[in-house]
Amino acid sequence: MDINLARTFLEIVRTGSFIAASQNLHVTQTTVTARIHSLESLLGCRLFIRNKGGAKLSDNGKRFVMYASQLVESWDAARRDLPLPTGTERIITIGGEISLWNPLLLSWMKELRAQKPELALRVEVGEPASLHQKLERGVMSAAIVHLPEYWMGMQVEQICEEKLVMVRSAKGAEPYVLIDWGDEFIAQHHAALPQLSRAGLSVNLGPLALPYLLENGGSGYFRTRVVQSYLDEGSLERVKDVPEFSYPAYVVYPRNQDRELMEDLLPILKTVVEKEFDWSQRFSWDK
Repeated sequence: MDINLARTFLEIVRTGSFIAASQNLHVTQTTVTARIHSLESLLGCRLFIRNKGGAKLSDNGKRFVMYASQLVESWDAARRDLPLPTGTERIITIGGEISLWNPLLLSWMKELRAQKPELALRVEVGEPASLHQKLERGVMSAAIVHLPEYWMGMQVEQICEEKLVMVRSAKGAEPYVLIDWGDEFIAQHHAALPQLSRAGLSVNLGPLALPYLLENGGSGYFRTRVVQSYLDEGSLERVKDVPEFSYPAYVVYPRNQDRELMEDLLPILKTVVEKEFDWSQRFSWDK
């Protein structure tokens, strides 16, 4: 099947219109219509119901969205990964969520390059949902996340145990910054500390909140390994008599993944986790 048929289908789904899809794809509306007719002929079913308001997915069209996405993503991955770079034997893709790129994903990447130079390595940082989708579709070998999603065929292994602890700046405890560490944390936080559930300042990324506290004062929940060096130097202080929350990290990979490949990847990751290094995610203005 021409991959442009799937791309055109997905663009109509995204825009809700044959006309808008033709404009975004820089082709004529006639071309878009012809592509969808070809696709419907190949599949033997109708994908869209067209009306004056645009194009609405049929029941079969709704089912095809997932397959079309997989087709396009797999094709893009093949174009990206082939041919193999000179001197390498295979390409692997590893990923990590944003709060884990530094230092965990960074250190894993460096060790893989040093110990397995025969592997061409692709490293991606993304939202957990996106990482899980790529794992499920087979275009990513392994990813490190805090809250794994469980689906058939997925293997989950805990690689480190962390806690979220409340700290305050040495400059002062106000304002309280509510950091979104995920739905589970928010539910537990609001149940344990309802008086802090409607904070005047909230962010969804710890590495954004941390320099704010250091520069301006305030308090909030952060990962123990990240704040430890700041606690040691006195720029942050531990807040006493407040709850702590568990926040472990996991490596996730398809269970049907090449066993020999995982025997290369996982021990290196576990060695990285066991090493003592600075998790503080310091920025240039901290130095």
